[in-house]
Amino acid sequence: MASIRLSINQREYKVEADPQTSLLTVLREHLDLTGSKYGCGEGMCGACTVLVDGKAQRSCITRAASVAGRQITTIEGLAQGERLHPVQQAFLDVGAMQCAYCTSGMIMSAVSLLKRNPSPSESEIVDAMEGNVCRCGTYPRIVSAIQQAAGVMRASRNNEGRPAPIAPQTARRGVVAPPGPSTRAKAALAQDDNAFVAAQQTLAQDDKILIAEKGVGR
Repeated sequence: MASIRLSINQREYKVEADPQTSLLTVLREHLDLTGSKYGCGEGMCGACTVLVDGKAQRSCITRAASVAGRQITTIEGLAQGERLHPVQQAFLDVGAMQCAYCTSGMIMSAVSLLKRNPSPSESEIVDAMEGNVCRCGTYPRIVSAIQQAAGVMRASRNNEGRPAPIAPQTARRGVVAPPGPSTRAKAALAQDDNAFVAAQQTLAQDDKILIAEKGVGR
């Protein structure tokens, strides 16, 4: 056992652990920071992604001792008080998750991407997120969420030092309306909704056929 000093989410921790212990194990089992998930255990699925000095890193294959003294950020450290990070907010706005097991890793990889490339193209987003696996298949919404977050973050940088504009429809109440989903995000949502309706219709038709074959109700 060894004493490992870690700087996580702007806080200092001293952990007693084997130097070979993974950062993910320390986060989840020693510090109760469970937002980072255990997926494959081999750094291939991205569920455990955190930021180390601002860069995405797979915590399941990172020895805790190797990141001592470096700045580590987990999903728990992104929000500022009650205000979510723009990427977190965009994932909620667009509905870029189903089971959400991969979501924290997706968000951390997206934050890392937008730090180094504030205006990524769709293909650049796809390339950067390739190592993050979503078993529910919400990839179109994930791309749309990252595009929306990129726009919000660029607008925020452009408006630094100037008061944020208030949407006309809410100005009288003094409430700033949050940005809605982008056109691409709305299209993805509509496509998913249409697929869901079609699936429901198919199930209903199958039920009718089953009832007719079994003579239910006769």
